[in-house]
Amino acid sequence: MILSVLAIAALLQQPALAQDEAPADDREEQPEDPLSPYRLPFDVLTERAIGTSARPVEFNWRRTTVHLAGTGSHLFELNNFNSLRAGGLVRVPSNRMLLEAGVSYVYVWDSPSSELLALTPYRQPGRPQRLEFDVGVALPVAEGVVTVWPRVFPAVELTFNLYAHLRYNFYPMTFSDMKVREIAAAVVSPTLSEDELGDLEERRLNAMQVDLARYGVMVGIGNDLYLRQGLFVSPRAMFALPILAPLTQTEMVFQADLQVVVGVAF
Repeated sequence: MILSVLAIAALLQQPALAQDEAPADDREEQPEDPLSPYRLPFDVLTERAIGTSARPVEFNWRRTTVHLAGTGSHLFELNNFNSLRAGGLVRVPSNRMLLEAGVSYVYVWDSPSSELLALTPYRQPGRPQRLEFDVGVALPVAEGVVTVWPRVFPAVELTFNLYAHLRYNFYPMTFSDMKVREIAAAVVSPTLSEDELGDLEERRLNAMQVDLARYGVMVGIGNDLYLRQGLFVSPRAMFALPILAPLTQTEMVFQADLQVVVGVAF
């Protein structure tokens, strides 16, 4: 009797076991999730989102062809003379940097202290009025979209740049008594020739001793602030790097140049 009851119970349990095992078999036969290759951890998604939002979106200067700008700056040459620069600048952007070429006229005049110095036998190294040609690069090392104060101004694209320029000093009307071969040699010479110094003797300030250097290297830092329309402002601080001093025989080893560049990118 007991055996009959156990047999009946076993028969009744077999369908239940089959039903319990059926879902497991069905799950094994289900296809894989088609979106699984595209699923990413939350921290990876966060990092990608932050990186995307940090990219420049207000104004893409890399897609422009040329930048035209006006420049103005104050020279600090560690002497008693006043010097201001004004000129123009052309910039050609590439994917990683901007190539720059500019020309400026430097206005030089006396200060009260240089006028008093002229009454003594002492002279200070300086440079008379001249043209300065600059060729160099601007290397953006950080950039992003920023908001400005006051809020009435729109958001701007900001880049933080490192600058390196080769500066060439040119003194007009100093080749009047020189031959073509002498002019060609003087133009490429790192120092001013005796004939040029003779011409500049009449044009220098009374307390000035004309510096011999024709070339100089300037390095600096600054920002580019781009509006969406392509207008930009670029304040920068440039400093003389005296790596050419043994070649140019300059006595003006240190020089600072605080510039403001305002232009438009096309």
